Amino acid sequence: MMIEVKDLWKSFDGEPAVRGLNLTVRAGSVHGLLGLNGAGKTTTVKCVVGLLRPDRGHVRVAGRSATEDVSYKSLIGYLPENPSLPEYLTVREFLVFVARLKGLGGRELQTSVSEVAELFGLNGLLDKLIFGLSKGLKQRVAFASAIVNDPLILVLDEPFNGLDPEVQSVAKAEMKEISKRGGSVLVSTHLLDTIERVCNSATIVHRGKDLASGSLEELKRSAGLDSSASLEEAFLRTVSRVRE
Repeated sequence: MMIEVKDLWKSFDGEPAVRGLNLTVRAGSVHGLLGLNGAGKTTTVKCVVGLLRPDRGHVRVAGRSATEDVSYKSLIGYLPENPSLPEYLTVREFLVFVARLKGLGGRELQTSVSEVAELFGLNGLLDKLIFGLSKGLKQRVAFASAIVNDPLILVLDEPFNGLDPEVQSVAKAEMKEISKRGGSVLVSTHLLDTIERVCNSATIVHRGKDLASGSLEELKRSAGLDSSASLEEAFLRTVSRVRE
């Protein structure tokens, strides 16, 4: 398993945000983490990438404990929901900084920076301060930084905020390419149509718990629907059972 979360609990000020959640992401998959706002998706993602420490439970990434072996961080790329970029660095300086944090150096570093800049249409902006970029361009820079180390595992939290359709297409192609190489992508979002287009498996989360997990077809069947149904229908039916 690329990502394995078992019985994850995390509270803030005594209020549980995640309550015994389980999540498995296999090699070669683009896996969606689906839920309404406040379902616990971002908290789960932050525990996976090591920004939060679980109160209870286990998180393993690439076979390594996220709480005991931080070496796994060199293998992952991470795009938070609301990226906070260092605005008084140039685009080039920021991408080089992230690449160095991930252990790249020398010619490999320069090649990686050039490749992601080309991929996201940033070549003409490399010497511009991030401060002066539009929200959409900043999101391009943030996505580029998430893949500058050619990650084995890519973790994305609402990744398409602010991206125009052309760049969304580039981002989706890169996600699929990582999975084809035997890596994995975890996408946290409430945009169900996005998941249906780019993911081959998903976990439905509600009020900090996992309700269902599997391929998109398995999610539909578990909701009592056939393959012609949409993922949105399967999601709403699954969540409605908890509310009843």
